[in-house]
Amino acid sequence: MSFLWLQKTNQDFLLKQQEIKHQNQSQYLLLNKMSLSRIESWVEILVQLHQNESQPIRALGNTFSSRFEFLQLNMQVEQGWLFDHQKNIIFSSVSQVPQHIQKNTEYVFENQVSKESTFCERLCSQILSIPLLQADGNTAVITLSLSLIDTLAFLNQSTDATLALSYIPFNRQTKNAQDIEIREPLAGKHQALFKSLINAFPNDLTIDELLVKGAPLTLEDNHYFVVVIPMSTTSADDDYILAAYDITPMMVAHLAYKQTIIIVASIVFVLAMLLFYLISNNVRKRLVDFTERLPLLALRDYQQFRLKSRVTEHYYEDELDTLNESANKLADRLEQLDEEVSTKTNELEKMAMYDQLTNLPNRNMLVIKIKEALAKLVESEKFIVLMMFDLDDFKKVNDSYGHTIGDELLREAASRFQSVVDDNGIVCRLGGDEFAILLNNVEDIKSAIKVAEKLLDRFRAPINVAQLRFYVSTSVGFAHTSSAETNVNELIRCADIAMYHAKGDGGNCIKLYIESMSKNAIDKVALEDEARIALINDNFSFSLQPQIELKTGRLMGFEALLRWNHPDRGPVSPGYFIPILENTEFMLTLGYWCIENAFDLLQGFRQNGYPELKIAINLAGIQFLDPDLVPYLEEKINSSGLKPSLIELELTERTLVNDIQRTTDIMQSLIDKGFLISIDDFGTGYSSLSYLKTMPATFIKIDRAFIDGMLTNDSDRQIVSSTVSMVQNLKMKVIAEGIEEQLQIDLLKQFDCNMAQGFYIAKPIPEDLLFEELQKYCKNGIWQYGQSE
Repeated sequence: MSFLWLQKTNQDFLLKQQEIKHQNQSQYLLLNKMSLSRIESWVEILVQLHQNESQPIRALGNTFSSRFEFLQLNMQVEQGWLFDHQKNIIFSSVSQVPQHIQKNTEYVFENQVSKESTFCERLCSQILSIPLLQADGNTAVITLSLSLIDTLAFLNQSTDATLALSYIPFNRQTKNAQDIEIREPLAGKHQALFKSLINAFPNDLTIDELLVKGAPLTLEDNHYFVVVIPMSTTSADDDYILAAYDITPMMVAHLAYKQTIIIVASIVFVLAMLLFYLISNNVRKRLVDFTERLPLLALRDYQQFRLKSRVTEHYYEDELDTLNESANKLADRLEQLDEEVSTKTNELEKMAMYDQLTNLPNRNMLVIKIKEALAKLVESEKFIVLMMFDLDDFKKVNDSYGHTIGDELLREAASRFQSVVDDNGIVCRLGGDEFAILLNNVEDIKSAIKVAEKLLDRFRAPINVAQLRFYVSTSVGFAHTSSAETNVNELIRCADIAMYHAKGDGGNCIKLYIESMSKNAIDKVALEDEARIALINDNFSFSLQPQIELKTGRLMGFEALLRWNHPDRGPVSPGYFIPILENTEFMLTLGYWCIENAFDLLQGFRQNGYPELKIAINLAGIQFLDPDLVPYLEEKINSSGLKPSLIELELTERTLVNDIQRTTDIMQSLIDKGFLISIDDFGTGYSSLSYLKTMPATFIKIDRAFIDGMLTNDSDRQIVSSTVSMVQNLKMKVIAEGIEEQLQIDLLKQFDCNMAQGFYIAKPIPEDLLFEELQKYCKNGIWQYGQSE
């Protein structure tokens, strides 16, 4: 607070100095302006008196001559000149025109504006040149030399400053304040004072800074505030009025005021500190006692903490009393918690090492047991075997029946895992539906494989939970080592990779880890990364294969076949990248891109005059079972205005049998909303009449393997004929794939097959050439097959 008070006092003192500077400059400008205005008014009146005469300039010169003495006495005019438009002298108060008069006059002739300047030799004069516009459009100029004595006298009377005329010598390159020199005689007896003040200017102080701020100076015991006032108001002359103010009384008062502030602040500070000490001393003692007791809590010496509790008597209960009471309660609570923690430590350790659902050891315990087993290999030539298990399709149990049923199933599965392990093995649950078996002291790998096979056999029996029966298989990944230097995490990773290869092969099998599996896993991650980049860079596209109605040849639509044009590898085969990406999260993103692109193509069909053509899109199993699929398709139909019957969704038989009930429900929901469903590659997978007759599908596509052989193989021909008849009896239509020649079409027509597609009808057409090919081969809705390249 005292600092702010002192700062405010210093600011007020500086503002007072600036006020003095502005007041002096303003007074000089005002006096100068009044003098010049009076002269200009007199000249204006004089010109108006003679403007109607035949020779106004001559008449003006005569009047100027007759009235010149009046001007000298009353208007501070020293000398005067009148020039006509040809710069001839009409009147001059002296025999010759000085050079500075000529310069000022020439400026007015050139610029047609008045000019005021200052000229100093022994004395200083103010030069004023005024243009006179004549009736004939010519300009004369009147120039007057004015004395500054009266102006300076008025300025001296109106201020308390000591004044001196000063200038910057023309041979000085910089305008430094110390370059100022004093003119005679205005300085007079104060010349020594001004020289001392100039010498006292700081070395880096410039005239410009002196003009803006002024300069406070100290000579011996006296204090001065020095300002400069430019003598000319319109030109940058180097002549100034130097004004020095004796501010010694003001400075003494200012210093005394600051000293008073410091003394008062010091007294207040001392009193405040004394009062603070008196108040805080008792508090300090109590705080010291309290801080000496606190370490006893850390040492769990609760009894000594209570014994050393200090009770003080004073007039009122304060925060420290409350704190002391709270600390005592805290000690009681901490003692109670210590007892509880001590009681439950063993339980917590067990929770950290065992799975709470199955009571099996968890991943932490598995790592410890592997490290112990590896340490024993130093003195042994035996193996340790790590098997990782994953229950196939367990997620469907949780999704369909809830986590309660799922947990019961996991407990029963844990029992089956334990039933195949002896004292040399340990069963662990790693989380979710993942389990592990660690076998120690294994002499022969075949014996470990027998344990895994025994376990697979146990899982062939159904698991009964709450009157429900589940058939659950398991995928087994198998890794082993005989080296004590093996890294624990590396062993777990190898078994995990092998397990995922087992799942990739359909599950319910055993896979022994080999080196190539790691490379395949890395390749899969790399391919997925490249595919994500390809989708961003628009490297995916469609090739569209026409589908025709066999009886009429009418073009019904296209099957959209996904293509990937890699910038470095070139075209990447769908048979390579789709199986690898099929079960990844990215496949969802790519699948929705395919649907989006198909809707764009349907919009193109509508705009180009093909509003009834449909598009068939192949969906991966992971996407067809995605809960967002049906709402997404509904939203696209609503926003595009397209008919749902123009979208055909193709599923493989494998997608159907992976979760037949859920898949059937989704198919029925889509058909109810107007979408078309087709079963692709019929007859090559898991098809059976038992579920085909209840399958809610629109089309069944006969695989090309049967179409290729039906011309030469009676069995294939009979299969195709029977399939067409059976499917049509179930109120579905048949699409034959892989048509390569006209004879196949003729035979399919005899079987009353509905639709067909293949290279003979048309090869897949790149997306960017589609509409060009439509115009070329689709005539009145009929596809001209057998002609396209």
